[in-house]
Amino acid sequence: MVMALGLLTSVAVLSYVGVKDAFNALAYGGRVMGALFMVAALMEMLAAFALWDYWGKRITPYSGAAVLLGVGSVAGTNLTFLVIQIEGGYYAGFLWLWIGLALWSVWALWALKGVWQKIQHPRSVALGAALSGIVGVVGLTYSQMYVPYATPVKVPFGVSFGNPTMSADGAVLHVPAHVEFRNTGSVTIDVIGTMWSVTGYPTKLNTEGNSMRDWKNDLWQYGATLRHVAYSPSHMLGTEEFVNAGARMDPGDDFSKDFVVDVPLRSGIGRIEIYAITSYVRADRGKLGNDYGDSHQASWDTESKDGKHTWDAPEWVAEPGDAFYRTASRIYRSSEMLNLTHAEDYASAWWVLPRWREGSGFAEDDTAPYMAVSVSPHEDLKQSLSDAEQAPYGMKTLKTVTERTIAQLLQAAKK
Repeated sequence: MVMALGLLTSVAVLSYVGVKDAFNALAYGGRVMGALFMVAALMEMLAAFALWDYWGKRITPYSGAAVLLGVGSVAGTNLTFLVIQIEGGYYAGFLWLWIGLALWSVWALWALKGVWQKIQHPRSVALGAALSGIVGVVGLTYSQMYVPYATPVKVPFGVSFGNPTMSADGAVLHVPAHVEFRNTGSVTIDVIGTMWSVTGYPTKLNTEGNSMRDWKNDLWQYGATLRHVAYSPSHMLGTEEFVNAGARMDPGDDFSKDFVVDVPLRSGIGRIEIYAITSYVRADRGKLGNDYGDSHQASWDTESKDGKHTWDAPEWVAEPGDAFYRTASRIYRSSEMLNLTHAEDYASAWWVLPRWREGSGFAEDDTAPYMAVSVSPHEDLKQSLSDAEQAPYGMKTLKTVTERTIAQLLQAAKK
């Protein structure tokens, strides 16, 4: 009964994982593994039936070998699950089940030690028992390492200015812009978040040159400095999400977008900058939850007239009091085998509108929007995984920026 219980427990696990992965794994290697797990489950089920003959009348001379092969299959497949979970650093969930089956396998092989003496070709049986574990490791390596390496994501991403036009009264410059975002490769991607923003900067010339304090502040705020020009205070001219969060981008899809920004010419702005950011995961490495696109949550009361601030983002995202809205859901790995042996992770995108504080690089009553994305180990999203821990999902964030002076745009508008 104890031996049958161990076999049937493994059958239940392998059947569940096998069916899930054979039909739903994100990568081809994962589906092959799922099919092999289903075969292993069938083999262990036959071994469970053979038990009654082996410890009964022994009508079939091969019942002992069948049981031994089934126990070896449990040992091989269970070892694969156990090693993968320990390697992933997850010491909860089904870990104790794998440990229990490992101990059961040792006991079962000891209980069947007499079978070895009666088998004509014991090495063949041992090889068959080890095959399931070897196939599991090879399949996992193929789907998680080789396939992503052999098929890199190709996503052209950039921003550019169009031909501006002047308003009838000469007070506003209408500036067209274009965000290029296409999938020219062979790998589908899931979009975690996107954002473009246009910022206007003043052109204040200082013939004597800025001070060291100005240089340091510029480098800290913007990553660049100009010797005779002040960068701040900046003004936000427009921002938008150019692709819906959670959108799936198949090979050949083109999510590029055109938009127009109005620049007031008498506002002191001498230069404008277009900034865009996108973040995605490989669809053969991870999958966003179906509710991701509908999970928007704002930091303010969207039902009230005054839009009262109701909660703060984690410290790694924004300062207390900053306005934002967030999209988040669980992110699933490429196979059910990995989902069972690894902790749950959650993907999130935060669109932040920071409020003005003393020392801010933007003007008072203005803002400088930005987007933060991450994969977190807990549903509360208070913590962000390291880059190495996010790498298995194939997560990548791309940024691009371009700028023009108002003089350049006015000259283009006259042509």
